[in-house]
Amino acid sequence: MSAMAQNKRADGWWYPWIFVGGMVLVALVNGVMIFIALDSWTGLETESHYRKGLDYNENLAAAETQALRGWRLDLDWKVASVSGDTRTIEMRAQFAERNGQALNDLSVTALIVRPTHEGYDFEVPLQAMGDGTYSATANLPLAGQWNVRIHALRGDEAFQEVRRLQVR
Repeated sequence: MSAMAQNKRADGWWYPWIFVGGMVLVALVNGVMIFIALDSWTGLETESHYRKGLDYNENLAAAETQALRGWRLDLDWKVASVSGDTRTIEMRAQFAERNGQALNDLSVTALIVRPTHEGYDFEVPLQAMGDGTYSATANLPLAGQWNVRIHALRGDEAFQEVRRLQVR
């Protein structure tokens, strides 16, 4: 046998390297995905998720009671001023019964929630203006999407509704 025949590699010598390369590729892709997941996490999570799950049937019953009561909400808002990143909005909520009669003597609050960032949520009381109308002014520290959860109470009667605002 010649020296050249002894140094020649066998056919398919590189096949095992296909598997090694595939595993390296999987590890790299997983590393990129982990980096993106950790870098983009907003920190939002549901607090007391177990308790909220247990209260689900009670929430369904409350929503049904609210629907039977027939209260209606008309929520209007506008940007009153812009100062840097802060937007001052004016909200007006008008409540009426099923027959159209204005709902007065309500205690109304608005929970304003930033759905994509934690630490910006706050609550604003709405003042009665008469004829079922309640209003408030709020300073939003960022432009973008906000959820407004309107709570109205009269004795043991409760109403709540969520609206999404797009503030520019």
